[in-house]
Amino acid sequence: MPAEPAAATGTRTATGARSEPDDLTWLLHRAAQRMRAALDEVARAQGLSGVRDWIVLSALIAEAGRTQFALGNALGLDKTTLTSLLDRMETGGLIVRSLDPHDRRARIPEITTAGRRIQARVTRARDDAEAALLRTFSAPEQRLLRDLLTRLAAGHAGDCLPAAGSCI
Repeated sequence: MPAEPAAATGTRTATGARSEPDDLTWLLHRAAQRMRAALDEVARAQGLSGVRDWIVLSALIAEAGRTQFALGNALGLDKTTLTSLLDRMETGGLIVRSLDPHDRRARIPEITTAGRRIQARVTRARDDAEAALLRTFSAPEQRLLRDLLTRLAAGHAGDCLPAAGSCI
């Protein structure tokens, strides 16, 4: 029988008991899974297919006028995945797409009034879901967690790793 990865099994203490995993990658992944599951539920309750839809709507609000290509790059989504997602959102009346006046081959997705309403409702529900997930932390611990994760996500000038990759 193959051994389980240390991240999944934790480590053994001096008494032989298992301790919590100390692998940062595993811990961050597991925390992200919990957050994603909670936010998928929130988004679905508002009629979206999941939190990914909300993130796209939020990105359209944050920076209007981007082409699908630029939006995909910003979110780390490949062309096929983004096109499928936007097709579904357009059918649902959450976005419309128009031709880019500078390049007729490119399309510019724009959020509709209905899309803005749903995005706002999910944002409020997201805040409640995050509060529930973080309720075991004190207010200073929550601020510290956000600060540390912000710094980790942003990296620093000396990083050699690209910021690319799917955030959703």
